[in-house]
Amino acid sequence: MCFRPAGVNKPQECPNCHKKLAQLGGVKQKICPFCKTPLGEEPKPGPIVLELEPGNYLRCVCGKSKKMPFCDGAHEGSGKAPLSFEVTEKKQIHLCNCGMTTNPPFCDGKHQK
Repeated sequence: MCFRPAGVNKPQECPNCHKKLAQLGGVKQKICPFCKTPLGEEPKPGPIVLELEPGNYLRCVCGKSKKMPFCDGAHEGSGKAPLSFEVTEKKQIHLCNCGMTTNPPFCDGKHQK
């Protein structure tokens, strides 16, 4: 879904999350409001680095979540399911952001090759 103010004909598209973005006041947006990717640049394939508390987490894989990188149930009906993972102690984790890892949802450095 794309919200377009009056007078704007063609929305921008984020190269990372692929959401359509309205131009505000006829000016293109500089940062995607959904995934915070700087626009006009190629998305960076590096990992998403987070400090997480112990618990069970669901990593979004459909790209529709408003709580990225975590699942909010927006995948319903898409045929995709989130990746479940557990953190046993508070620590910094690296989630894959390039899709090439052999250990999903964690980064294994394949984006550097």
